[in-house]
Amino acid sequence: MSRRLIVVTIAIVLAIALATIGYLYISLSRGTEEQTLRIGLSTDISTIDIHFARAVADFEVLGKVYEALFKIDTDESGRIVYKPWLIRYWQQINSTTYLFALRDNIRFHNGKPLDAWDVKASIERAVKGYIGSILLKDANGTPIIDRIEVVNTTTFMIILRKPFAFLPEHLAHLSISIMPREIAEKYMDKPIESVSDVVGTGPYRFVSYEPGSSIVLKSFDGYWGGRPRISTVIYKVLKDSTARLAALFNNEIDIAVGLSPDNAKDVVSRGFRIVNVSGTRLVIVAINNDRIPDPRVRMAMNYAIDREAIVKNIFGGYARVAQWVIPPLSPDVVAMNPYSYDPEKARKLLEEAGFRLNRTLTLLVSTRSAKDITVAEAVQSYLRDIGIDVKIVTMDHNTFLDMVFNKHDFDLALYGPSPSSVYYGLSYWRTGSSLNGPNYSNPKYDELLDKAALESDATVRAELLREAQEILWRDCPAIWLYLEDFIYGVNPRVQGLRFVLGYTQLYDVYIKS
Repeated sequence: MSRRLIVVTIAIVLAIALATIGYLYISLSRGTEEQTLRIGLSTDISTIDIHFARAVADFEVLGKVYEALFKIDTDESGRIVYKPWLIRYWQQINSTTYLFALRDNIRFHNGKPLDAWDVKASIERAVKGYIGSILLKDANGTPIIDRIEVVNTTTFMIILRKPFAFLPEHLAHLSISIMPREIAEKYMDKPIESVSDVVGTGPYRFVSYEPGSSIVLKSFDGYWGGRPRISTVIYKVLKDSTARLAALFNNEIDIAVGLSPDNAKDVVSRGFRIVNVSGTRLVIVAINNDRIPDPRVRMAMNYAIDREAIVKNIFGGYARVAQWVIPPLSPDVVAMNPYSYDPEKARKLLEEAGFRLNRTLTLLVSTRSAKDITVAEAVQSYLRDIGIDVKIVTMDHNTFLDMVFNKHDFDLALYGPSPSSVYYGLSYWRTGSSLNGPNYSNPKYDELLDKAALESDATVRAELLREAQEILWRDCPAIWLYLEDFIYGVNPRVQGLRFVLGYTQLYDVYIKS
């Protein structure tokens, strides 16, 4: 550490101490009544390790157990904001150095006080995880963090290899949650294996897991924000939507996750509530750009699809026609003019490109969602109308992921990326990205992302991101379809429920007598 940086750091640490003399966190009394909340999941969790979480169910459950340095939340307009959470102070000292001070009186579920060494070990482990390995690397796959230096028990610095403007946003992702140092070091090179080692700082403790059946969480009495009102949360794995709905109607669960639009009227008629939340799953049909390299052909496919009909007839209005290349997470996401349904224009583009199809294209679809298969059938019909024959091939979700993102062995693939930050979402399409299944590549697009990551001026950065999104929209590496709503069936006794990025926020929830 340079002498100048040492002086600056000491000054800031002293300022933090002086500014917080007399600071005392007082937990609010939240009642002592023992209440149990039962939630029906549509899929089981895929891991008990937050650093290796990748599925919606993983973050729904483990997000109650773990916390990150920042918290992803929403403002009054519904836009995503990033709040300091486990930290009470942070400052960017220079273009590559950030100083952080932890909140006082935070304890892990095992009783150990949170300290800066826990943060250092957790982040060093998270960079080896599934999503953390992406979030903590730049668009070229180079780790963005050079090192983490512990200043004292509650203060640490993150020093980057080069400027990276999106660091706070990425440190908010649950994939970079903080765990005790001894657990992070024990599992530094392998996933967590024991339920007893699932230890975070969140409002709930991880108690038990029966694969394919249930997960039980208990409120953490020592939570730094005060004990949550619900004392026990039981997640029941009910993959069959009919069984999930029946469990709601029979008062066996209080919240049913992932309902179909077809269920909505029945739920309301039985006296339950339907809550539909604009999610982050922007559904696309990815086009293998190596096999279909002409952007005119890919644009023709976009004009061939009647998105309004899909949203109305398949989703009953519980979705929005895509007008973005990533979900509208922040003001930096630009709304485009949606591709209209114009099969005649599609045919002209194919003719202009000299497109001649001498084989049937394959459209891969995961069996995880019945609605995805229904949408794929609609896409198949629309493409047939412009002379493109498509065969739908269904497979289990893990095989689907392997075929699309590892082997790149497909013509078309229907899926829904769900990024939690703008840069992360746009990086899907970066040349060589592990999430770039279609192998899209545009040097200008890559250059704009690189510049945005280095740009400290928010206005200039927004303009760079806007230009990148416009390039992606025109190049059509995918058929942009719709933004899907999350649909929940909720017992009216459940009060205080809110959602962020489609995930339940349970801290203020209680059961009305």
